[in-house]
Amino acid sequence: MATAPVFEPTTSEPAVASLDAPSRTSVGLVAATSTLALQKVTAAVRAGDAIFAFLSPMVFFVCFYVPLHRRFEVGGGDYAQFLTPIILLQAGIFTAIAATQVAGDDARAGVRERMMSLPIPRVAPILGRMSWVVTRLLIALCGGLVIGYSLGFRFKGSILATLLFVVLMVVFGLALSLMTDAVGSVASSSLAVASMLMIPQLVLVMASTGLVPAESFPSWIQPFVRNQPLSVFADALRALSSGVHLDPTAVLCWAVGLLAAGALAAAAIGRAQVTR
Repeated sequence: MATAPVFEPTTSEPAVASLDAPSRTSVGLVAATSTLALQKVTAAVRAGDAIFAFLSPMVFFVCFYVPLHRRFEVGGGDYAQFLTPIILLQAGIFTAIAATQVAGDDARAGVRERMMSLPIPRVAPILGRMSWVVTRLLIALCGGLVIGYSLGFRFKGSILATLLFVVLMVVFGLALSLMTDAVGSVASSSLAVASMLMIPQLVLVMASTGLVPAESFPSWIQPFVRNQPLSVFADALRALSSGVHLDPTAVLCWAVGLLAAGALAAAAIGRAQVTR
């Protein structure tokens, strides 16, 4: 009689992941930001943007100083002391305009999507770009002070006032750059946006107390001239550099407001990128 075949159970070991396999670990915020910032700084230096940031305040200083200083100094004033703050603020505006193009270039190149696939904090890319913004602002500050000092600008206040001068200039440029970075990230043509931003910056510079005192304007526009942000920041920087009393209320309100607007814009763009 044939016997039924006997099937012996077979044992198979479950697949176990090797403990030696490399695991995907996240990169810390400081390490990720510093790496991305170094990339931005290196790229900007290679492209010549750092040289432009240093030289452009000198060019604009001369363009304004040569036709206006004789008229201003007839009254006994030191026009280099008067002019330097608005030149530095204008450098902050140009930095913000450049930030528009950098963000737009990253968006078109797909850098944002690649960054989101990496194990880094979501805020690291914008912090990396803003690190270059701060570096560019400090480079522009050096260029503006070089030409300003050569023509008579001096820090006459305390060391604290000088530090506040630098901080205030950086805060202004950083706040604008946060907003323009957000615009450049979503604009179809960041170059067109950057070109359009040249018009309002020119109007604000010309209609401010940065080039001439408010009394030089017609009476109907003087309230706007005195209270628009460029005038408020220029007057504050002028007071800090000259060592005179400064009422910080207006400039603090503008600084907090601009920073808040920039942070909200950056947060909105970051959230939209994550949920997309």
